[in-house]
Amino acid sequence: MTEPPYVTSSAAKASWIRRAVRFQSRGAELAGLMFYPTCENGKVPGLVIVGPYGSVKEQSPVQYATRLARLGYACLIFDAHGSGESAGIPIRSEGPEGRLKDIRAAFDLLSNDPAVDGSRLGGLGICQGASYMMLAAEHEPRMKGLNCVSGQYLYRENLEGFFGGGGPTLDDRIARGSAAKDREALGGMVEYIAVISPHDRSVALPWPQINDWYARWAGIGWGAPTRWENRVTASSDADVWAVDVRAAAAKLEIPTLIIHGEQSDGFVVAAQTVFDTLAVSDRKLVIVPGIFHTRFYDDPEIIDNAVNELTNWMGDRL
Repeated sequence: MTEPPYVTSSAAKASWIRRAVRFQSRGAELAGLMFYPTCENGKVPGLVIVGPYGSVKEQSPVQYATRLARLGYACLIFDAHGSGESAGIPIRSEGPEGRLKDIRAAFDLLSNDPAVDGSRLGGLGICQGASYMMLAAEHEPRMKGLNCVSGQYLYRENLEGFFGGGGPTLDDRIARGSAAKDREALGGMVEYIAVISPHDRSVALPWPQINDWYARWAGIGWGAPTRWENRVTASSDADVWAVDVRAAAAKLEIPTLIIHGEQSDGFVVAAQTVFDTLAVSDRKLVIVPGIFHTRFYDDPEIIDNAVNELTNWMGDRL
């Protein structure tokens, strides 16, 4: 679908404008959206926003980008290489090595935007995007602040709990992904597994609550086909689940905010573990009582409160 270069918010008092952007990463053209505040004079701080496992930009990232743009931040959301509107082969793969290249390319675009102050850039990761952004911070000097919301934190003890309720174990999944990579290396076709299923515990995200959230995006949603696909490369199992984000956390030197629901992935212990590992002293952990993981994806009340925390934190740092 073609849209004009700029689209103004439909609110009676316009508070942001949206612009479709394209940029290169890993030899392919990625599709993104830039959201700019309309109420600011001069250059504004910028944020790169990365969403959950297997997500597309129209899901949780847009919820944060529109709110933060209203509050004075230029925000870039994008579809990862091979996902959504973005080009790239193989399609629908997960893994930090490739995603970090996409994130760095996003910072290239954001830092060169004439409306953005390139010295005031930050990162926001939601769910698994929190782990990706934390890993990226180690190698991205332009990122001056890190914000993690309802993180899916990649480290063995946490992931063993995720995959401990039946179906393939953590080690089974890593072995499955490695075997798929080996077959592809020998000339085999790219193999896929489903992201969600209401009953099959072998899928990528085998939890009923996650299924219920993503199922709304399968096929037709809000009267039109969605860009989300219920599949991911089988090799992603080897690329994602063997990662330990604590190694990056232990080297992190930029201000870091972690917001986590009491019932977000890994519960409080996961967020606390990563928080305690952080090397930086300028850090804050906010636990939201009683709130489940996916409510940070699209629940207006929960997101509004999270964005207030983010802007209060970043206001003194970006």
